[in-house]
Amino acid sequence: MAGQKLLAFLRELPETTSWTVVADDASVRWQLSGLTWQATVLVDPQRWLGVEFAARDPASGKRVTYDIDTDLYNISQDKYFEFAGEIESDIIEFLGNLRNGSMLSGNDGTKFVLVFPLDGSWVRVVQGRFMTSASTHADLAAARAGGDYVVVR
Repeated sequence: MAGQKLLAFLRELPETTSWTVVADDASVRWQLSGLTWQATVLVDPQRWLGVEFAARDPASGKRVTYDIDTDLYNISQDKYFEFAGEIESDIIEFLGNLRNGSMLSGNDGTKFVLVFPLDGSWVRVVQGRFMTSASTHADLAAARAGGDYVVVR
């Protein structure tokens, strides 16, 4: 069943991080937070898997958001089992990279930017005026172009 690896990962976070983790085993919603970020992880194996992430620049107050989820697919159906597993792995990798200090944030001109590894490449997320855009890059230098970055804490 989808979500079991993700639930196991979430249950170990209080012992392996200094993050604030709010949830219990009966909950489908897990609230995670650090010094400059917060995330909501939803684990409902019959309906949906997802993470909603937001990081904040402490100096300017600007925010950048990024989501990974199973969208509108009915993941309780066998035909979406593999897809749900891929999303679950991406969420675990995303949160794992956050935990191990591989996620970076910074400013590129007036834009607040998030850079992190995911699925063999580097993702650069830029918060625009109305929308967020994401692009993938083969290496960290290309993803970090144009700005100064620090580890997301």
